[in-house]
Amino acid sequence: MKKTPIISLIMLGLLSLTTQAESLNDGLINCTKITNSSARLSCFDKLASVVTSSNISIEKSTTTVSTAKASVAAPRPTPTPSPVVDKVANFGLEHIEKPNKSDEDAEIVFVIASLKKDPYGKYRFTFENGQQWKQTDSSRLKVRVGESVVLRKGFMDSIFLKQNKADSNKEIRVKRLK
Repeated sequence: MKKTPIISLIMLGLLSLTTQAESLNDGLINCTKITNSSARLSCFDKLASVVTSSNISIEKSTTTVSTAKASVAAPRPTPTPSPVVDKVANFGLEHIEKPNKSDEDAEIVFVIASLKKDPYGKYRFTFENGQQWKQTDSSRLKVRVGESVVLRKGFMDSIFLKQNKADSNKEIRVKRLK
């Protein structure tokens, strides 16, 4: 199959787009010169209707070009991301599995169910929902079982734990285990 007619058809379409863009720029300049606001608005509305109708004709022409070519594959439908079912269950799993990221999951509050220190003096937390976390830095923080703590996301998926108090600014870096 010869590709010359297809290429020439595409080039012709691109050429018409550039001439249309030039006429659109001229129309915009003319509309900005109008001092009456309602007349200026109607001028911009006319330009918008011209642009939308030409976009529809361009889409139709590209569809005919792609159907004429035998080797063009049909576009794959993009899968819709599944919503995060439970943000508490997925908080801190970035290094285990990659969930959908969202800015609304920046902080979350937990209550400590059990607390242990390893031989290096770093904490291992188990929260009331069963999640297990460990301290990864050497900072010190005094926390107790039954205390409410806040976990917040930091730079590059790091997670910090601090006491859930208004005047608390001391925090430690933690990582989720389970």
